[in-house]
Amino acid sequence: MTEKLRLLEKRFIDPVAVRLAPFVSANVISALSLIAALAAGAAFWMGQSVLGAVLILTNGILDMLDGCVARARGTAGAFGSFVDKIIDKYADLIFLLGMLLGGLAHPAAALIAMVGIPLATYINAAAEGLTDGAVKLQEKFSLRFVRILLLVVGGLSGYTHAAVWLVAVSVVYAVVSRMVYNLITLRRQSRG
Repeated sequence: MTEKLRLLEKRFIDPVAVRLAPFVSANVISALSLIAALAAGAAFWMGQSVLGAVLILTNGILDMLDGCVARARGTAGAFGSFVDKIIDKYADLIFLLGMLLGGLAHPAAALIAMVGIPLATYINAAAEGLTDGAVKLQEKFSLRFVRILLLVVGGLSGYTHAAVWLVAVSVVYAVVSRMVYNLITLRRQSRG
């Protein structure tokens, strides 16, 4: 799935990025993606699930566009990638918090997802850091894309409670699968 997303990005987002690159920096687009995330959270808080879903899509498009613009300008690097990852995590939490505060999500589902999203990322980062990058989980599909898709479909259809429960399940899957993979891999390394 990740490869298909990259092909779609290359086909549809790259041409836009090339046209925008002379006029706007990737950092400005990253800031706009954070603003879209905050607006989505506010929309969900006010109970406007369709507007929230549209703003999540806006955030997602801007999230793809910032990296493409950075590559088109020749400014892609670790700093921008790091900022982008932080914004992504905050955006996911903002969406869920807005849904929780707006009564569009069951509190247990929202809290499971909100705790699990950064935990899943930390598990991989910890294993990579402890092994100087020797242990690195390569997932076949983007779990963030799945979360975003679920929240957008839930927002557009009005089934936000079900969407957030599905997000919580996907996050629990990510945490457990990453923990098991990393524990097994680290154990094998320590024995070898």
